[in-house]
Amino acid sequence: MFIRIKEYINDGLERVVFIELKKDAHIDPRFEMLKGIAIPMNIGEITKPLKEGRDDYELSLASMARGMITVIGLDKDFKYIDQYKEFLTIFDEKILEYIAYEGLKLAEETKFHDALIYFKALITLDEDNLNGLYNYARCCEDIASIGEDREKKKEFKKEAVEALEIITEKYPDFSLAYYHLGFHYANQNLFKKAQIIWEKCIELDIDEEKEKELLFQINELKDQIQYEEGYTYILNNQPDLGLKKLLPLMDKYSDWWNLLFFIGLGYRQAGNMEEAINVLKKILTIKPTQVDTLNELGLCYATINDFYHAEKYFEKALKFKDGDSEILSNLGMVYMEMGKLQKAKEVLEKSINLNPHDEITIQCIKKLKSMQEHQ
Repeated sequence: MFIRIKEYINDGLERVVFIELKKDAHIDPRFEMLKGIAIPMNIGEITKPLKEGRDDYELSLASMARGMITVIGLDKDFKYIDQYKEFLTIFDEKILEYIAYEGLKLAEETKFHDALIYFKALITLDEDNLNGLYNYARCCEDIASIGEDREKKKEFKKEAVEALEIITEKYPDFSLAYYHLGFHYANQNLFKKAQIIWEKCIELDIDEEKEKELLFQINELKDQIQYEEGYTYILNNQPDLGLKKLLPLMDKYSDWWNLLFFIGLGYRQAGNMEEAINVLKKILTIKPTQVDTLNELGLCYATINDFYHAEKYFEKALKFKDGDSEILSNLGMVYMEMGKLQKAKEVLEKSINLNPHDEITIQCIKKLKSMQEHQ
């Protein structure tokens, strides 16, 4: 945690300046650890009394504390982090409660980046702090929701998920973590995972309104969950189980090309090339340039030794994705079957250059050399 979003909050250090106490500065003996180190302060809080070492310490020490909280929240590996932690613990025995309070106040003011820094500091000081972990996750969600940079939104969402998952491990009875986590999983198309996490949330102590919302969401996910289960079976080379899940969805979602793709793939795995070809061709009426579908059609035709149509679909796929080593290799095998050895040589060389360690292409090249030798 923390690393993926570091680049997006580092500019916070620009609002901090570092000072050093004078050697003869009068200071409470409890805070001797401050001498000889760089002390951070938020730029807006720099005061002359602190620089001059006068005796009005209260405000100055509070300003130093806020500066340290900021730095801890920005860089947990900062050089003087141990001294800052020691100072904060002595300065205020309820420092964790203070940081949490200030973080919530900043969040309420929609200053989400500032709030995030406070909650990050809270977790750094107490890694198991539930308040810190939960509100850190919520700030990440808020920042992602208002952000315009796609990569930044993505990274903050990931950070939120990681924090929420940590909560479910450390505090398995904290229902709100499951509540929010389920929405993240659903948005990532992890529908079964969302269902399981929401059902766990309902088992725990959650208010009636949220329970009704989750029951509605789970009901809405039923078809998505069935699709996820089906394509998982297909990807695990269990076409019979996969098709049993997917085919009932076909009439309801006749233009859902992803569904049709896995049905077509399932038919091919089951050896039913005729049905596979029929379903895959439907996809091309929806997405004529869908490369994976074109490749699958090529494989289907090659399986039934219709190399003319296999060649046609592999070549068409390469028009839209000419640097795909797998499709090049597939086309090379078809050329070999058709006796077009020179063409096979050209595409297989291109394929092996793109993916030098692909075992199938390596074997194809060996077979091609043998065929050329016996011409």
